[in-house]
Amino acid sequence: MRYTGKRLLLILLMPAALFTACSNEIEEVDEGTNGVRLMPVETVTMVTGDFDDYIRLSGTVEAIDDATISSESSGRILSISDRGEQVSSGDIIARLDDRVIRAQYDAAQTSFELAEDTFNRLESLYADSIISTQDFRNARTQRDQAKAQLELANKQLMDSQIMAPFDGRVEQRFLRTGELVNPGQPVVRLVNTDNIRILAGIPERFSGEITEGSEVEVNISAIGIEPIESTVAYAGNVIDPDTRTYTIEVELNNPDGIIKPDMIVELQVNRSTLQNVLIIPRTAVLRDEEGASVFISRIENDVKYAELVNVTTGMSSGPVIQILSGLEEGDEVVVSGMRSLSIGDQLNVIQTETSLERAVELSRESRPDAEL
Repeated sequence: MRYTGKRLLLILLMPAALFTACSNEIEEVDEGTNGVRLMPVETVTMVTGDFDDYIRLSGTVEAIDDATISSESSGRILSISDRGEQVSSGDIIARLDDRVIRAQYDAAQTSFELAEDTFNRLESLYADSIISTQDFRNARTQRDQAKAQLELANKQLMDSQIMAPFDGRVEQRFLRTGELVNPGQPVVRLVNTDNIRILAGIPERFSGEITEGSEVEVNISAIGIEPIESTVAYAGNVIDPDTRTYTIEVELNNPDGIIKPDMIVELQVNRSTLQNVLIIPRTAVLRDEEGASVFISRIENDVKYAELVNVTTGMSSGPVIQILSGLEEGDEVVVSGMRSLSIGDQLNVIQTETSLERAVELSRESRPDAEL
């Protein structure tokens, strides 16, 4: 089949016409000076400032004092603290039936008193050489054995009263009054939330940068409180082979008990602080196989035109990124609308601010997400 030149031209022009029609439906472009496109954009003026490079990750809250209290003796429970009861260190949180143990203690005490009295009498006789060395040693041995039996009975008697090892609140009861308990069996869970710690995993590639003392910002969106500034209290030396992370702990005071154990919180851990650097929004950087570039404003006859310049980027943190080369202070960089720009388009700047002001806004708006 043969096509004439006009028919071929018509076929080639039809897709272009359709594309132009669709484009006009999506975006209406105003005409600027000399017939070039006039594009609405937002810009920032480059200024130097400090750049906090941090990583974001999630952590889990746990109480520093959180223990399951078990019985060291066996017996029937006579009384036990109610769930929600606040106790102090040394308070009795459960009592066991101690009648058998107390009888054993009384018998051991009587035996010890008799053995000690016998030893004291024989000691004076031994000093006067009235009794033999063997008789004296036997008396001393019996006294020591009786003393050991008394101490054992006293320990068992004390174990019949289960005491709180620290100030806290009874969060769980595993037994009820009248039930039997055996040695090692859990009785209550005692928790003190006045002081808490947050556990999180740091990717192994940051092991040389995030250590004990590194600054941390804690965000707890679940309870709507202001971010809390703290530091890393503990940084582990062991890498988890499954997650390729090492553990850090951040300790916080929590006197009102607002922060609950097992809550999920967001952490911003500071890696380093760079001073007097240029930073821009990450979304302003265009990347292709040749590298990174940004659109800047070039002024001719008081008219702003789009110019594409190559840049070298450095560290990135959340929504912002460091510029190492390609830009200078005072350059006006397009940060919104650049995806539709072409080189030479006229710029209609509808909003502008400094690069630091935009960086602060983006940091406030950004939501901490795990960066692993």
